[in-house]
Amino acid sequence: MGSGGSQIFSEWRQDVSVTGLGPPFDTAFYNVRMSVSTNMSDIIKTRRTVHLGLCLPRACSREQVADLVNAVRAPLLSHKVVTVRSPQHGGYSYLQDPTFHILLAISCIVGLLLIAGTAYDMKIARDVRARRCRAANMVVSAENGSSDLRLNLNGLDSITVSKGKSMYNVNNNIAINSNNSEERLTAETSSTAEEELKLSIWSELLLSFSMKANILQIFDQTVGSDTVPEVHGLRSLSMVWIIFGHTCIVVFKYADNTALRAILEKTFWFQLVISAVYSVDTFFCLGGLLVSFLYFRTNAKGSLDRLTKGRDKITAGVLQFFGLIGYRFARLTAPYLFMLGVVEVTMKWFANNAVFEPPANDHETCPRFWWRNLLYINTLFPVEQMCMLWSWYLSDDTQFYAVSAILLILATSHFKLSAVLTGLFFLSSLITTGFVSYSSEHIPNSEDPFTQFDKIYDKPWTRLGPYLVGMATGWILFKTNLKINMGKVWACVGWVVCVGTLLFLIFGLYRTELDVASAAIYSALSHSLWASCIGWVIIACSTGHGGWVRPLLSAPVLYPFSRVTYCAYLVHPVVLRYVAMHLTHPIHLGELLVFVLFLGLTVISYFLAFVISVAFEAPIVTMLKILSPQKKPHRV
Repeated sequence: MGSGGSQIFSEWRQDVSVTGLGPPFDTAFYNVRMSVSTNMSDIIKTRRTVHLGLCLPRACSREQVADLVNAVRAPLLSHKVVTVRSPQHGGYSYLQDPTFHILLAISCIVGLLLIAGTAYDMKIARDVRARRCRAANMVVSAENGSSDLRLNLNGLDSITVSKGKSMYNVNNNIAINSNNSEERLTAETSSTAEEELKLSIWSELLLSFSMKANILQIFDQTVGSDTVPEVHGLRSLSMVWIIFGHTCIVVFKYADNTALRAILEKTFWFQLVISAVYSVDTFFCLGGLLVSFLYFRTNAKGSLDRLTKGRDKITAGVLQFFGLIGYRFARLTAPYLFMLGVVEVTMKWFANNAVFEPPANDHETCPRFWWRNLLYINTLFPVEQMCMLWSWYLSDDTQFYAVSAILLILATSHFKLSAVLTGLFFLSSLITTGFVSYSSEHIPNSEDPFTQFDKIYDKPWTRLGPYLVGMATGWILFKTNLKINMGKVWACVGWVVCVGTLLFLIFGLYRTELDVASAAIYSALSHSLWASCIGWVIIACSTGHGGWVRPLLSAPVLYPFSRVTYCAYLVHPVVLRYVAMHLTHPIHLGELLVFVLFLGLTVISYFLAFVISVAFEAPIVTMLKILSPQKKPHRV
């Protein structure tokens, strides 16, 4: 910039700068949310919400500011102050919160375990490399002599247990080429014939915190033999769809052009946002499928006999049930409880220190009702009392898991009775959903999908259908052993019906008005129809009739994203709230800005999900495998 430009800039700074010592009192920023309307309803029929920012003396209370703004009169307009917020009057500090102290202590302990486990893993790997070099030298020196040593080296390809200690006897070929990452510590962990690597149970538990091993496990490009690869693709795509839907919901709440949503809701492509509710049905279907498929396969191999051998059927069934429930509780609860604490602490800060109102009352409900989340029963209570609103899915899915455990255990000895009960549960769920929808006059097309959240959306008796569809799909895959002979014509017919149904569920209600009865039928059937289509996609792809869809859904690049889906689901609303609550003014939204926000929030959410998975989820999964009676359970 030339001298002329510098002069102009300098003069501009002098004109706009504030000189002097400032006002003789402390100031504070106040955000006043007002509802503005007019008596000219024949011309203007819309009531608007206006955010007014004021800089006033800090001695002014929120009540005084509200009285001040309410006293203002404007021609043709009437207004009413809804709330007044002032970040400077917050009064909340992390350091004074016992919940924050607990989170900090847990984080420090887990951090130390991660460092210790990683260091121990690297030490073992270093020792193994040294032993490998010595073994190689011994082979070279014995090249012209006895071949006994070479035979011994080639025979060390298994994991044995002696006197309660694991001995990892993995030769170089197995360590490098094995596709089963659960049968090695890392790719470098192998041993020689002379020096077996013996680990106690405590050493194995410490190694479960190895960041190196956990990262390798998450990014492993292989899957277990007893799983369905297409599940990973469906899981990853559904998670992205959920983040997209939640992004649109949250950002519109803090926009200055809220009328934009009313305009966008009338567009064809906005149906993708409204229909994001079906992504949860995909998760329910996948959950039921995996539980059913893996249980029947495990039972067929006799692996469950280790837990129930020598006991009568009732005792064996009870042991299986509590074993399944205990495994799931341990598997899910550690990262879940940690995020519950994070939600409570952050929402307390937002409620007291943010410019805008928080989107939920978690700062009040979490300290009182967190135990309901711990027991996975929070959806059995009013939504106003729910902590961590998006955890409704975990509650429902866990309750469905308990029901499925009973049905599957019963199916091993009384299959027909189990099938009949499953059908009755399915029909009762459809009838209940239709009745609740009809009695509350719920119209899916013209209402926000979360309008009937407490009556239809989150209740287990209205969402059970997709899970049972998934269980039936898993049984079909097990019974056919992933082999179904199907002609090309029937495969094409199946795909056409499937795609047509999915498109109808997403876009079929565009500019369509349903009466109450039709809406009740649609609400009762739509979620189970979606799950049925997902079931067809999995069956078709798993049995060789998926075409280009199969390599897309089973692409190895999606495996890492799928493995951190649970943590991504837990953390992404916190990221959304953090961004929204740190705004100092409403944002002016447009389609491109919403899309850019969605991409950025997705990247941040998956990064944090990866960190939480390595720190909490992966160690728990590994420890459960170590302590499991099966020792090497199925891997997905």
